[in-house]
Amino acid sequence: MTASADLVYAYIGKAARKILEASMGQQNYEFQSEFAQRFIAQGRDEGRAQGRRATLLAVIEARGLTLTDTERQRIESCTDAETLDRWARAAAVASNSQSLFEEA
Repeated sequence: MTASADLVYAYIGKAARKILEASMGQQNYEFQSEFAQRFIAQGRDEGRAQGRRATLLAVIEARGLTLTDTERQRIESCTDAETLDRWARAAAVASNSQSLFEEA
């Protein structure tokens, strides 16, 4: 989708958008430009990090661990998948919230 096509798409109504999608097969369209691909990848990465954070917080809650405001903020601001995964593994066996952040 070109930038001009994107602008048109953004400003047309919902009904017109559905008609356009149906006529153009947009449901499975693979963006070709590096620009679009970069932002799609960024969105996917952000979504994956958000999912990891949600899972980590669910494990912490299920284990009955209590987070300080600083610890919660540290988790909620983390975007690194490996770090979030490491904390999730630690949360599965942690006896307290401080041990989540200890380096192995």
